[in-house]
Amino acid sequence: MNPIIKMLTWKTRLLGEDDIRNILTAVANIDKQPFSLTDLAELLPDELVKDSKKRRSISTLLSTLVDVGYLSKPSERKWLRNSPSLSYYLSSQIIELGNIERGTPVKKVEKRIIDVSRR
Repeated sequence: MNPIIKMLTWKTRLLGEDDIRNILTAVANIDKQPFSLTDLAELLPDELVKDSKKRRSISTLLSTLVDVGYLSKPSERKWLRNSPSLSYYLSSQIIELGNIERGTPVKKVEKRIIDVSRR
């Protein structure tokens, strides 16, 4: 199982890993820019689109992808891809994460409190 897909399932409890794979594939292959949920639904399996609760979860997933930076939202009901694919977008983010992890950890400074109260 891909860990990124696993992390995306945390935000959308109704969508399984296969559903998220299908949505990411559809987003990467959609020709229309910007696209709507209806445009995206044409590329998804019927069992995923016909369920209204799962359809709302698709919208939640798209909002998560906006938060991550892969998509942007030019209007209320439209999305726009910022990169050709999520993997292409994340490759630079992973390099940046590697640089952050190689940084020097902050040392914890111990503070001493001296009680100066009179007895």
